[in-house]
Amino acid sequence: MAIRSELRDILRWLLRRADLPPPPGTGQRHQAAEQAAAQRRLLDQAKRSRDTHWHREPIQTTPYAPTTRDQRTGDATRSHR
Repeated sequence: MAIRSELRDILRWLLRRADLPPPPGTGQRHQAAEQAAAQRRLLDQAKRSRDTHWHREPIQTTPYAPTTRDQRTGDATRSHR
């Protein structure tokens, strides 16, 4: 019985031990690496979008055509409800 209680006490002690904290600066290194990777992805994406055909074509705008209230509501005014 003494061995069993000793093993139980050792197991409890091992389970209660906190993990050792990471070395100082580890989080900052991970964050810097993630930021650099994200920046590379954004720059690559911007370069690919500049190289697409639609980006090089001039934008064609349509002339402004004002609409009446009936056109905006689909010809259904408040009085018709």
